[in-house]
Amino acid sequence: MGTHLRRKNIRLPRNAYEIPSQIFSITICTWNRRPVFQKTEWARVAFDSLSSGPFSRKTDRYASCLMPDHLHLLIAPASQNLIDILSRWKSYTANQIRKTGLDGRCWQRGFYDHALRRDEDIYSTAEYIVHNPVRAKIVAKWRHYPFAWHRWM
Repeated sequence: MGTHLRRKNIRLPRNAYEIPSQIFSITICTWNRRPVFQKTEWARVAFDSLSSGPFSRKTDRYASCLMPDHLHLLIAPASQNLIDILSRWKSYTANQIRKTGLDGRCWQRGFYDHALRRDEDIYSTAEYIVHNPVRAKIVAKWRHYPFAWHRWM
């Protein structure tokens, strides 16, 4: 008998992603960790789409940081299921970026998430997220990085 590899289900129950008071730390990687967002034009498309259009209306955003090969978000669903919102956003941004020259896939399937617990500080988590480019030695100060934001700036 051969062994079949199954994807491990790491998700919370689907309805957990619809609770407006539940804040999630989300990480979405590019396909094969390809540094798609080293290209400023593509990074701008993806980053700007977080604060405009359906994504901004359907989520409460606390922080975001777009790195060359992944995106960090601190968000809560405002309406609809966060899984569906993220899926549509990934499809939308990939299509927009392909129109300007991206060849191949943009995003990996799925995403990593962590539901913040009541004892976890939202502001500290947001600060940790926006300091990613500093830890990666891309910039000396996170405020100098054009693709990092948190609501307490």
